[in-house]
Amino acid sequence: MSPDLKTEIPVCVLALAALISVITPCAAGIHIQASHDTVLAKGDPLTITGDCYHNGSATLWGLGYSFLDSKVVNASPTGTIFWTLDSETTQTFHSGPFMIIVQDPGQDRNYSISANVSAGICRMITADGIPLFETEAQADNISAALDLANLLENQIMGSGTDDSCVIQTVYIEEPALHLSTVELGSALVVPAGEYVLVNGTMNMAPENLITARMYDTDVIEETGLRIPVRPATVVATERGAWENTWEYTLDTAGLEPGEYLVEVGWNRSQVSGQNAFLLQVIQPENRVERVLNGLLWRIPRGIFGFS
Repeated sequence: MSPDLKTEIPVCVLALAALISVITPCAAGIHIQASHDTVLAKGDPLTITGDCYHNGSATLWGLGYSFLDSKVVNASPTGTIFWTLDSETTQTFHSGPFMIIVQDPGQDRNYSISANVSAGICRMITADGIPLFETEAQADNISAALDLANLLENQIMGSGTDDSCVIQTVYIEEPALHLSTVELGSALVVPAGEYVLVNGTMNMAPENLITARMYDTDVIEETGLRIPVRPATVVATERGAWENTWEYTLDTAGLEPGEYLVEVGWNRSQVSGQNAFLLQVIQPENRVERVLNGLLWRIPRGIFGFS
């Protein structure tokens, strides 16, 4: 075999491989942007992005407790689809699993199954207009929603056409914010003029505005009103590897010794996504007291007759 022929074979192989990669479509997939991973706190937007949808469009189905919606989304020239369920929509969701099905019509670009919603009834029909089944979305509980998602997936995949689908589950939760620094049922004790770092975790997206508000408990007891003793403070948030986190530097500068109620939470609700703790601001030790206390801790305890 000539040297020239030897060098031509790899080139041909590479050219063939390149051609195959062009004419062979890659598998379509979806990416979920929720509050954290596959968890969505009610009131956070839910965004679904799809890749490799090269057949013009895709139908996106959302199925959950008392919720059923479908939308045909046109694909971009690069095969990307995009659908967002806004905050007003997700605020109405019930806790539990929420299924997302993305239906690809295949190379014929004809959907084998579609939905027709009228008078609160969703009817599934074939491309020929033949009714398959119907459901009242508002009456579906979690079990019924799961069954419907399974039935819809089976209908798409087993329709005898080139339709295909991808399914993914998101878990809906009530917005929640947890304290890590302060023990449950205990007050945080801080000398006046000093500051302490308070932090915790939350299931809301870090894009949410989380604030800390402080009230004098004596004023609450006397008047029944929660009058802030200082302007609300914006709390730093971050998307974590396991949970989203928040962090608040509580500065007691300017506060009189006494008891305060500190509320940290989501600005869109006075109930969901909230937490609170008591702050005890105490009179700071003077320099002489700090020195004496330091000396007492250094003296062997047996000198005073106890161990």
